Amino acid sequence: MNAVLVVLISILSVVAAIAFIGAVLWAVRHASRDRGAEVRAAHPDAELGPELGQYRGGTGDFPRARNTSWVVLTPTTLVVRPILGNAVELPISEITGTRIQQHFNTHWNGRPVLVVETGRGEVGLTVGSTARWRTALAR
Repeated sequence: MNAVLVVLISILSVVAAIAFIGAVLWAVRHASRDRGAEVRAAHPDAELGPELGQYRGGTGDFPRARNTSWVVLTPTTLVVRPILGNAVELPISEITGTRIQQHFNTHWNGRPVLVVETGRGEVGLTVGSTARWRTALAR
């Protein structure tokens, strides 16, 4: 009888864990979709994006925490809007250069990282086409 009870509790625990993970994934997808709609509405003048990418962290004055983010380039600003957290808005006039690396801030995820250089520090972004974003930022 005790063995049956242990097996039953184990099965219920696994089912509860799977349900919890499913609920969290649903909530994150929903938040991402909502944040994308907000970014599109806030930046109708976008030259590139909004595109769902990865904020790979920053140096200097920029937040270090990595996060899935919506990235958009307007005529005057590069905006990185994380799904959770505060936006990084970088005026184009502050960008001093860009480069493409295989890693950034000691983190590597197998995809090239667009590093945006400023006088305040650097920001790393993983986007669909790093070359296209780099070209758009080189003005």
